[in-house]
Amino acid sequence: MKKLRKIALITVIMLVFITISLLLANRKIYGTWNVLGYPNRVSLGGYRYDNNGYIVTFTADERPEYEISRKIDRLTSKRIYSKNLDYIGNGKVVYLHLDGNRYLVLGCGGGA
Repeated sequence: MKKLRKIALITVIMLVFITISLLLANRKIYGTWNVLGYPNRVSLGGYRYDNNGYIVTFTADERPEYEISRKIDRLTSKRIYSKNLDYIGNGKVVYLHLDGNRYLVLGCGGGA
């Protein structure tokens, strides 16, 4: 009985540790605590792309064709696309694939 309690306690501690690690990593990478929600920001190539809450629906011909997701993005099942290969820099836009033809627009603002 004592052995079973010890195993249960270790399991609970491991699950809490994994959950906290996942929340902290998601906060650092995407700017939000909610692992299942849309990210507030994405950093690519040293530039920060912010979520302005704008969701677009593309037809088959308009869809962004270049996947620019990093390994961590693929691991967290967040696919990021661009309409052209020159996506890094101020004033550029990337798209987070939501479902079907819907994408969340992430824009990199200008700067001084």
